[in-house]
Amino acid sequence: MEKRQERDKRYQEAFEDITQTLWRCNEKYNLTEEENHPQTLRFKLLMERCTTERRLLEEISLPCRFILEHFSTFMGKPDQTLGFSFGTLEVGRGILNDFCIDEWGNVFLIIGSIRLGWRDADYQYLFYPDKVILRSFDRIKPEIHLFFNFAFKYSKLIPGFSEVATDEQTLYWHPDLFNDVE
Repeated sequence: MEKRQERDKRYQEAFEDITQTLWRCNEKYNLTEEENHPQTLRFKLLMERCTTERRLLEEISLPCRFILEHFSTFMGKPDQTLGFSFGTLEVGRGILNDFCIDEWGNVFLIIGSIRLGWRDADYQYLFYPDKVILRSFDRIKPEIHLFFNFAFKYSKLIPGFSEVATDEQTLYWHPDLFNDVE
C-alpha cells in the first residue's frame, strides 16, 4: 500500500504539472480557438486524458480505481475482451477501447462502440475472480455486470490494492482473490 501511495503521489504531481503546462500553452497559443479543427480536437482529447488520469488518482473510490487499473492492463488488446450486462440488457463481448472519468465521479467505459457509464459514489462493488458486479445504493437502478477473461490475478495488482477488500464501497470480495495475493 505504501509503495502505491508513493507512486500515486509522484504521478499526481506529474499530471498536475502536465495539466498546468497544457493550460499555459492553450492560453499562450490560443489552441482551442478553432473549435472544429482536427488539431484542436486532438488537443482537447489530450487535456481530457490528463484530467481522467488526475481524477483516477484523486476523486474516485479505491474499488472503482482498482477495477479501472486492472482494465488498463488489457485495454485495446483484441484477445482480452470485456462483456457487460445492464439490468436486462445483455451485450456480448468487446474490446475495451478507453475509459474516462468526468466531473462528479462519472465513469465511462468505451467497449467497442458502446459507452457504458455510472456514478462511482452511487455504487457498491462485488468482486469475483473474473467479474465485478456494480450494485446501486438506490435499488431502483439496475445492476451492472462486467465480466472479463483476464482475471484479477493476472494483472498482479491485488497486493497493492489489498485495502479494497475492506473498503466501504466493497460489498463482497471473493475468497479466491485473497489466495491470489499469497
